[in-house]
Amino acid sequence: MINFTYTSKWLFQKIFAILFLIASFYTVYSLYGLELQNYDVITGWFKNYLNSFSVLVMLSAIILHSNIGLSSIIDDYIHEESLKQKIILIKNFFFVVLFFITIFSLVKLNL
Repeated sequence: MINFTYTSKWLFQKIFAILFLIASFYTVYSLYGLELQNYDVITGWFKNYLNSFSVLVMLSAIILHSNIGLSSIIDDYIHEESLKQKIILIKNFFFVVLFFITIFSLVKLNL
């Protein structure tokens, strides 16, 4: 397992925040003017690989940014090692499941 320093975690969290903002701006800009209540329009939007990629980058950055943030909170406020390890394991499992749901959903929309 890789142990990152607090400085590297802070830096990664800022990088993921910037990636999230850039991908969010592109996503909102590309959705502007579309009929968002129409299922066919939205699925057509997702069939554009650049749009799907931007959503993937955005959601991945959110997941990674949140993971680092929650890890910092857990490190700061949970002092019992066994409890901390259990909480981190549950947190990581949740984020892995969330990431795979994201991937599966985007692949399903592109088929």
